[in-house]
Amino acid sequence: MSRSAATVTTFLLLSLSSTLSAEKPLFPKQISLEGHEFERLGEYRYVYRIFFPLYEVALYTEARACAEDVLTAKAPFRLQFRYLREIEKSIILKSAGRMLEKNLSGKEQKAIADRVATINRAYTSVGKGDRSSLTFIPEEGTTLRINGETKVTVAGNDFARLYLQIWLGPEPISRSLRDHLLGDI
Repeated sequence: MSRSAATVTTFLLLSLSSTLSAEKPLFPKQISLEGHEFERLGEYRYVYRIFFPLYEVALYTEARACAEDVLTAKAPFRLQFRYLREIEKSIILKSAGRMLEKNLSGKEQKAIADRVATINRAYTSVGKGDRSSLTFIPEEGTTLRINGETKVTVAGNDFARLYLQIWLGPEPISRSLRDHLLGDI
């Protein structure tokens, strides 16, 4: 392949990737849930290795809350996913585990290990069009729902703050995803 053909191919691939992640809006601006009014802080289409759109995700919080309130688990939030392809439970758990290891200290991992095991048991494989969410309400916990069905509620503001590091930590699954969700872009 000539140098100019390679440049054109690279440009087209990057354009495709940005087109896939730039579609707006993916989720409604506002939702009502569990007696709370939530506003979308940010959203993103996560594409793995340029060619594999995996899911769309949105982060919601109360209108008066900011990204810092979410990161410190001081305000209710909802992380909502819509899947664009089938993802096996084992892949979800492996990816989550890897991100928790990258973002949490050994002490933090140990502090939530039993609760991570609880939420891991509740996860299921997902298919194209399926939806899941993690909804945190302070002093109540973090509720995992898959296709609207409540799977488990895990107690602890610390759990919500630490588990969220998978997507919003210093070493998230995607920096672009994190920045879009937090409204930085």
